[in-house]
Amino acid sequence: MRIVGDNASVKGVGRRTGSIEGIEALVNRVTVALEEGEFDPARAGEVFLAADAERAIQGAVRPSEAITVTRDGRWSVPSFLGLRVAPALVVTQGVAAAPAGVGEDAAADGNRDDGADEPGSEAVRIAVTVTVLKQDARPVQGAIADAVLLAVAFPAVVMVILDRRLEKRDLFGGASPHTQELSVTDRRVVDVLRRRHGISVVLRRQDPFGWS
Repeated sequence: MRIVGDNASVKGVGRRTGSIEGIEALVNRVTVALEEGEFDPARAGEVFLAADAERAIQGAVRPSEAITVTRDGRWSVPSFLGLRVAPALVVTQGVAAAPAGVGEDAAADGNRDDGADEPGSEAVRIAVTVTVLKQDARPVQGAIADAVLLAVAFPAVVMVILDRRLEKRDLFGGASPHTQELSVTDRRVVDVLRRRHGISVVLRRQDPFGWS
């Protein structure tokens, strides 16, 4: 289930982050890839989730698109009361991301200032987070907080939620609350995140045992 509204939304565009149109196009490419990619329901560790997301994005793009996915870069974001958040992935289009440990920490707009860009070139960079729900929805609270903080540093954030909570089956064949569409309130929250913070949400329903 892809929940990004009619169009992906981005905030103001800072130095060397690319045009709004370029960012929206990259967000759409990434959300489609993450919606259609495979996430192993037997794996829930951060490293494994990031690897699955990276594989999904890389498998959906062509080399000619110059899209680079980075998991271990030294990406820096502003801290709030000592809290610092790192994205699971940073997706870059237009210029290859520098290897980990090369160059200075990222600027406040989510970009490295490593001097690798040619004069006048523009790199589009967005952040990706991945969160798993196993028993209840409480991890969503932290996921939203992380995404909002990342939105200070990146012009757009894609927040993936893998819902692996066990369903209570309806013996009479009706849809369980777990499989129904999002409520009006849920959709309002998603819309506010998209319009005000540039955060797009990708929700994936998964059987925790991989049976369906």
